[in-house]
Amino acid sequence: MKTLVMKFGGTSTSNVKALNRAADIVVAQHGAWDRMVVVVSAMEGVTDMLIDCAEGSLSKDKARYQVIIDQLRDNLNAVVWAIFAGDHSYEKLNALIDTRLQELTNICQRIQLQGKSSPRDMDEIAAMGERINVHVFSALLGKRRVRSQAIEATNLIVTDDCYQAASPIQTATDARVDAVLSPLFADAIIPVVTGFIGATPNGTTTTLGRGGSDYTAAILGVSLKADQVWIWTDVDGIMTVDPNLSSRARLIPEISYNEVYQLAYSGARVLHPKTILLAREGDIPLWVKNTFNSECNGTRISHCSLSDRSTISAVTGFFDINLITFRTIPGGDVNKIKALLRAALKNRGTTTLAVFQAKHDRSVSFAFSANNSNHAIQIIREDGALRSHGWNFSQPQVIEKVALITLVGREIYLTPQALSLATSTLNKAGIDIKRIGNGTSPDSLVFAVANKDGEYAINKIHDEVILNDPLISTIPQPVLKHLSTI
Repeated sequence: MKTLVMKFGGTSTSNVKALNRAADIVVAQHGAWDRMVVVVSAMEGVTDMLIDCAEGSLSKDKARYQVIIDQLRDNLNAVVWAIFAGDHSYEKLNALIDTRLQELTNICQRIQLQGKSSPRDMDEIAAMGERINVHVFSALLGKRRVRSQAIEATNLIVTDDCYQAASPIQTATDARVDAVLSPLFADAIIPVVTGFIGATPNGTTTTLGRGGSDYTAAILGVSLKADQVWIWTDVDGIMTVDPNLSSRARLIPEISYNEVYQLAYSGARVLHPKTILLAREGDIPLWVKNTFNSECNGTRISHCSLSDRSTISAVTGFFDINLITFRTIPGGDVNKIKALLRAALKNRGTTTLAVFQAKHDRSVSFAFSANNSNHAIQIIREDGALRSHGWNFSQPQVIEKVALITLVGREIYLTPQALSLATSTLNKAGIDIKRIGNGTSPDSLVFAVANKDGEYAINKIHDEVILNDPLISTIPQPVLKHLSTI
């Protein structure tokens, strides 16, 4: 049976116009698929307000969190009134909002009495936005005479107890999904599921981390063996560069799982990285589409790639990075030490953003966010396997305020033409290249430059390398349509 999972993020459900637009998209696709699941995030800004509530409950001002809750109630009631005034759903949804916000109030009061909050408390609080919005969206479909049912993902997605960044237990999730959703499909009912959240085997609410609604869609897609997963957002798809950095950004019509994972890993605001890995594992094509420009095809993510025909697909950047360099004794095995360094960091839950190896001085440099670099140095100094290989770990060289400029394309790190073209472009622009390396795969090429040169470097690579590719230069610039008012 043809199965589609669609996810609408916070910007796609941010206000009345956006909610109506998203509902229209569901209605338009309803008859084209045998089974459809809709995943819904909290309305834009709601999760941030919920986190503020938790923080407010720890402040000396005891009324602070109540002020935020009252503002939440006003905002949500305004949306419900605008859509459902005079409809039988209006009173029901208002009662639901009151119930959820009372639960929120109770948790905040408990935190205030205890004087501290736990990760479990934070997950309960952060989940409230989705637990409300899923009912609003289901009722909106009902107004369009489309049968649907709001379902909290706590009844579907079984996770471990790593609060705020839980991982699914896929086998248990598959069984729950089959048991809960199959009867709805049999009755031609669309499940509208909360994004972002799950529950431990004993039913305690967990969250999948920020951006976790994408992950929810992928988890359900794998469980259902979906034909496709569509991620609806407020841009036309994945771009050759962040449109906030360049007005000449182009839509990428097709990109590989590995390339888009590298973009996400390297700072681009695209998809939750775990979403990409799970979709790749299940061989499920992902689409990124624009809720406000649904006529645009968007970007397809699969094993295929635009760069099967074009060298470089996109460029992105990470800023405020620290480079930590270690040097070996003469005769030391640089490759072995590099592998040991990565293993030591991974074993302690720390990942590096990029690795740079310099043969001329037998050194290896690792890139970390500024707040992780001291912790990484400590891990490396304490690792016995590393100390035994004679490297100088006592006085690493640290270069602060670095930007990592990442180019992605199919096996780009192994393509001499790409390296030569990018390097000559940056050199001609007078940009000092501190290091050249790769990210997590051969599909990335990373340049370390001074923080102040980061945006300039991104634009030079984009405008003079990527846009000079005949295939990309013919793609029209995207039309950004975002509705920001009720």
